Amino acid sequence: MRFSLRPVAISGFVSVALWISPTAAMDIEVSGYVEPEWRHFPNDGPTAEHESEFGSFAGELELAFYSQSGDHAFIIKPFGRWDAHDHERTHADLREAKYQYVNGDWEIIAGIDKVFWGVTEFQHLVDIINQTDNVESADGEQKLGQPMIRVSLAREWGTLTGFYLPYFRLRQFPDPITGRPTAGIKVRDEKAIFESDHERFNPDAALRYTHSLDVFDFGVSYFKGTARTPVLAFTAETYDGVSVVPRYDLITQAGLDVQATLGPWLLKFEGTRREQQNNWNTRATGGVEYTLYNFFDTGTDLGVVAEYMYDARGLASPQPLNDDFGLGLRWTANDTQSTAFLLGGIYDLETDSTALSLEAERRLGASFKAQLEVRIQETAGTGDTLANALIDEDMVRFRIAYYF
Repeated sequence: MRFSLRPVAISGFVSVALWISPTAAMDIEVSGYVEPEWRHFPNDGPTAEHESEFGSFAGELELAFYSQSGDHAFIIKPFGRWDAHDHERTHADLREAKYQYVNGDWEIIAGIDKVFWGVTEFQHLVDIINQTDNVESADGEQKLGQPMIRVSLAREWGTLTGFYLPYFRLRQFPDPITGRPTAGIKVRDEKAIFESDHERFNPDAALRYTHSLDVFDFGVSYFKGTARTPVLAFTAETYDGVSVVPRYDLITQAGLDVQATLGPWLLKFEGTRREQQNNWNTRATGGVEYTLYNFFDTGTDLGVVAEYMYDARGLASPQPLNDDFGLGLRWTANDTQSTAFLLGGIYDLETDSTALSLEAERRLGASFKAQLEVRIQETAGTGDTLANALIDEDMVRFRIAYYF
């Protein structure tokens, strides 16, 4: 079982809360969820050890302490999952463990937190603060908690936020022998290579400015520190045939995200300019989303999403989605059960690879929610290494969560 942060982080945080709390009355809120999960892989894995059925159990607890004045808040949010087959997926993490102070236009957050940047649907290029929780979900949406000090100033001219990030989180990968989805390659994260001599303790920093002007909402960001996405390098040492070592480079990245709201139309763009290993590179994602409200007088809404994803390195890029087109349909029932579906497809314009996905969710009563996820690598073209590695890793995932 993998624990991502030391227990001292929790004990120190609670000690601070107990020290400050006598100075003011505190309101306490407790919430969270528990969920069983079932995953099915219809195709055989790379080896006989790879199962087709996976069961796991996860839970998240949130403890929130708020001063009655509204100036102070303490939030602790631990998460954990137990997986019956993949020991790398059995892990625990502090998603949040933070102290928050608000004084007029100023906000200070210290501790562990999650931050999201971005507006596009198929990938989030500017979202760089938190490490991806890769064993939770392969789509990159789940994140690990990031230690930070964050200071924000909100004025009429916009919001300016500075970040100091003192500790780096390694990306986790499924076990190559029993875990799925997998290409059968062992990622030796215990042998991770860092460009920085400080390794995990490199002092990363970021700055972000956001504002709204008429129909436009935009953000401009700057990051300097260790890249969250590793470069996987082959080594002479093998593990059942193949192993790779993650290399984490130092990068400098500038980012821009813009969304324009024009009635039922949303125009979206994300772009980055990054320096890595003395090379500069440009990536961008842009597109539109159009919503048909009260679709055919049914009371439901249907949204159509179309985006293009670009990487100047083309097929030489270590990242997927370098010359790809994405199309999605988002349907919401607008009912008391919050029923929603999202159907998406990505087509690689260079290799003709095609990937499909379906996400659906519905509340069951007041406390339960069911979620279904389907991912299919429909075709894998010549030269598309990732698509060919995942051609037999189609997946169905079903969860029922109880919220309290």
